[in-house]
Amino acid sequence: MFRENGCVSTDEPAMAAELERVTTAPGAGGMLLVPHRAPGMDESVLPADYQAIMKMVAVASDPVPAKDISVQLGKGTAPGQVEPVRDKLRRLADRGWLYRTPAGRFTALPQPPA
Repeated sequence: MFRENGCVSTDEPAMAAELERVTTAPGAGGMLLVPHRAPGMDESVLPADYQAIMKMVAVASDPVPAKDISVQLGKGTAPGQVEPVRDKLRRLADRGWLYRTPAGRFTALPQPPA
């Protein structure tokens, strides 16, 4: 392995394959784990933990706070347990999967037309 113009290069096929695998995995090299929602896209494109959150929000009759989702996930109500869940809910809302109310609660959005 050597550096050429600041890039790592290798002549070993095994090393090159490993670098390709690592840099093209979701979440690596700038790829989004939670994609922006597009027409025809369903929840199956989301990671499993985000799919679980989407299901919980979808069955709720009213907008739900992050604390309730955290409890349903078995995480608890302490700030250190709720905030990671709130971050996931915000990420889903920012990318068009959920709606965040002005009060900071979350509700499902209808599927965009294809």
